Amino acid sequence: MKFFKKINIGLVLAIIAIVAVVIYCISVESNRKSSKEDIKKACEEFIEITDKYSVLPEQYQVLGEEGSKINLDTYYSEMEDALKGVTTTDQTANVQKRILSELLQKQLLNTDTINTNFDRKITKISSYEFDGNQVTVSFSSKITIKQKYKEINVLTGETMEKMKDDSIDSDSESITLEQKDGKWKIVSTNLTYSANGNNMTMPFSL
Repeated sequence: MKFFKKINIGLVLAIIAIVAVVIYCISVESNRKSSKEDIKKACEEFIEITDKYSVLPEQYQVLGEEGSKINLDTYYSEMEDALKGVTTTDQTANVQKRILSELLQKQLLNTDTINTNFDRKITKISSYEFDGNQVTVSFSSKITIKQKYKEINVLTGETMEKMKDDSIDSDSESITLEQKDGKWKIVSTNLTYSANGNNMTMPFSL
């Protein structure tokens, strides 16, 4: 009788443990599902910052301007402050700052064509891959770059300033975030940029 009693107690404890695990798993999944909108917003906030700092300040968007004479120290400082607000560490912010700074320097090397606006829009999120307090968001995006350039009229020799839009459809981008102090912040990214028409994928992770 005692033997069966012990079995019954063990069975009850096992059932309680299983129920507890199921409830925990349901709770975790529910929390992750409710977090997805906040995660997406954090990605979009970061993208908005990179969009802004992927082009030169408007006063320096001058065709033919000698890039070596342009001082962007204040612009870089503003960029760094903005990135520090959405990334997990200062080191992470500095890596992304370097990526964007190199992008701007490439534009200064050829001012015959200048990017005047950079716009990345997430078109489809393919997955949210959770790992502890981190999540990797994989997505497709449409990138539109507005550019101005010089064109010479072959008949008159006159130089004209014109505008054009270039578009890129990127289907293999990702952003990894971590929840820190109740807010989702950037850990690493794998994004596509364009400098004067040259596509570049620039991942960084720490």
